[in-house]
Amino acid sequence: MSKANIKPKSTRGKKSLRQKKQPRVVALVPAHNEAKTIARTIESLMNQTYNLSYALIIIDNCSDMTLRVVHNCQKQYGKKKLRVMKTVNNRYKKAGALNQGFKAVTRKPDFIFCMDADTVLDPGIIKAGVSQLINEPTTGGICSAYRTLPLPQGASKWERYLWRLQNIEFSLANAWRVENYNNARVLPGVSVIFRSTALSAISRQNDGIVWATDSLVEDYRLTLELKDLGWSVKSSLEMVSWSDVPLRIRGKGGLFDQRQRWYSGTVDEIRRRGFKKHSRYEALTIGLLSLNLLMRGLLYSVYIVLALSGNLAQLVSLFLLLPLSAALIQYYRWNKYADQKDKWQALMTISLIPNELYAIFREMVYTYSVWVSYARPERAW
Repeated sequence: MSKANIKPKSTRGKKSLRQKKQPRVVALVPAHNEAKTIARTIESLMNQTYNLSYALIIIDNCSDMTLRVVHNCQKQYGKKKLRVMKTVNNRYKKAGALNQGFKAVTRKPDFIFCMDADTVLDPGIIKAGVSQLINEPTTGGICSAYRTLPLPQGASKWERYLWRLQNIEFSLANAWRVENYNNARVLPGVSVIFRSTALSAISRQNDGIVWATDSLVEDYRLTLELKDLGWSVKSSLEMVSWSDVPLRIRGKGGLFDQRQRWYSGTVDEIRRRGFKKHSRYEALTIGLLSLNLLMRGLLYSVYIVLALSGNLAQLVSLFLLLPLSAALIQYYRWNKYADQKDKWQALMTISLIPNELYAIFREMVYTYSVWVSYARPERAW
């Protein structure tokens, strides 16, 4: 895996970490039934170029062999460097596990690195995050660019198709992060480094709770709360991680289930906050969804009418010029920022149709999620 081909705008004034005592960094990794992936995750965490104080694996209501795998990893890395704890009476999924893990870190470090247990890290991710936080004292959290883990061997054609769609999606999202790295919309829980004092401020504000236990998108809530307290939240131009993606549409953990949780949870947060600073952009985006779907429908109807009328010259000159321009821009951005590129992704990107259909799917799920947020406010994570 190659490191992202993205560079910070400026390194002027950056001090070497060796000039003074290294800041202490503790990693928190919540794990629920991650026996298949946790060893790979731990390996990438333990092989960082930055010397972690320790990593704390938070075993949360596991019914598989996750704990045994972690204990085996401790034999290699040592119990002092790789620590483990089990959650107690946790009913709040990942948020509850992170809160218990945060409280277990009695001597608070300078920075806390959080990541999912199905994620693989670039070796320099923590060093890059620490360097940025040292030089930006008002920044409370920094998220990485995240990419899709390679396809598993034996994947079906449909799974390969879904993987490519999401790999393209992630590359375009990373392009947006690079272009807007000074103001992250959300600090995704995939991999993010926090200033410990910022998390402590959230804890004091919320009676000891950092990650909201009443939210489906605890990472988005935390991002908004950091902004409310005056902290900057940013995307890194050097931090890179790879994460698993759903390879099916239906079922628990499938693409529809994942996106519906993300989107409906976001709507929940906006409804809770109202039309306020830091969430207005998201509120406007949701408001434009129905209009966007309507415009798509009208545009496709015009395509069909022009095609049936035989007026191909007008069809090409007027109504295909904008989609063609969009396809070229999308291809440029994918080619610049994508990881694990192949000819099929290039074809899917330049032809625009597969990604257009995928965009319609996401917009329909988002529209459905608005209804879910209002109709089922008490749904579980």
